Amino acid sequence: MPRSTFYHRQSKGPLADRVASFARGHVVQPHALTQDEIDAAVQVMTDPDLADASVCQAYWIGFDAGRLTCSQSAFYRIARTRDLVGDRRPCRPRGTGPGRPKPVAAAGEVNQLWSWDISELRGPGRVRYHLFLAIDVYSRYPVAWRIEHRSLHDHAVDMFTDAFGRCGLPQVLHADNGTQMRSTELRNLLADVVDASYSRPNVSDDNPFSEALFKTIKYDPGMPEHFDSIEHARAWMTQFLDHYCREHRHVGLNRHTPHDVFTGTAHKVRDTRQARLDQLHTAYPARYAKAPRAPQLPDPTGINLSKTG
Repeated sequence: MPRSTFYHRQSKGPLADRVASFARGHVVQPHALTQDEIDAAVQVMTDPDLADASVCQAYWIGFDAGRLTCSQSAFYRIARTRDLVGDRRPCRPRGTGPGRPKPVAAAGEVNQLWSWDISELRGPGRVRYHLFLAIDVYSRYPVAWRIEHRSLHDHAVDMFTDAFGRCGLPQVLHADNGTQMRSTELRNLLADVVDASYSRPNVSDDNPFSEALFKTIKYDPGMPEHFDSIEHARAWMTQFLDHYCREHRHVGLNRHTPHDVFTGTAHKVRDTRQARLDQLHTAYPARYAKAPRAPQLPDPTGINLSKTG
């Protein structure tokens, strides 16, 4: 037989025992850190004086102080296994403490709930324009908007002063937590006439209707990569919002347009559609399994109505 086979058969039993012993975890790395060394590394990581230092900084500070005997890679491995690689500063865990209450606002009719926000539009070079946009949540109708070079609270006050005169007062005005939304001037404008509602910090879906319209705007195929001037941005936005209000059959409005819902003419559109469907059903009954029904008026909606968290 080949020499390799002879020696393989001679060592087959002991080798199998060694493999089985290793698989059972009985083999201990003789150079592994002792438990005292691991505890010393954890003490350095959790030292309050080193909470602002990175893991590598904390290692060398502890090493220079004679508190560590392990390598930097072993120190980092211990930090990773104990979830101490990130922010080690003491802080209140998320979800504890009083916090801000979850905003809940209903929109079952026009002017019951408005929502607004500010978003950036790209101008030439590094220039950014600021789009102020407020919508009636029930109808998705843009009740007010403007584009400015800067996002100042004065622009918001002027925008809503004009909007209240044209469209009336909403019962609730919902917004994010920006300084423009919480400015004293805007609060004074809303005082005693409109209830102010605000999103919670670090909660991304407390203002979904404004965010959805911003996405519709920025994902529109005709949206320029950048605007040549602020006049260009204002002209494009005027054309887009006019088309959106009068031509866009919104899925959230049961395929009615924001203009028809906001102005109260959606029921006429529904009746016209139903009359047309009845005519088609009478002329071609075999084409329909049952009598067709026109989309109804939009259902009531709102912010956080169906959420329990």
